[in-house]
Amino acid sequence: MKKTILISAFVLASSAVYAQEDKISILDANADGRISVEEAASDPALSAVFAKLDINKDGYLTPSELADN
Repeated sequence: MKKTILISAFVLASSAVYAQEDKISILDANADGRISVEEAASDPALSAVFAKLDINKDGYLTPSELADN
């Protein structure tokens, strides 16, 4: 039972990482590995929270900034 729970937790965590990578690859028009304000504008939900997610306030969202949220 514990093994099943651990495997399930791993699968869920892995899918969250893939979802973030997919979001970046879909929106990252210039393929620099991050999402700019301009690139995020094509996703209204992301654009609405961009400033909050941009922890270091550099105008880009990185995989780690997306993972933290």
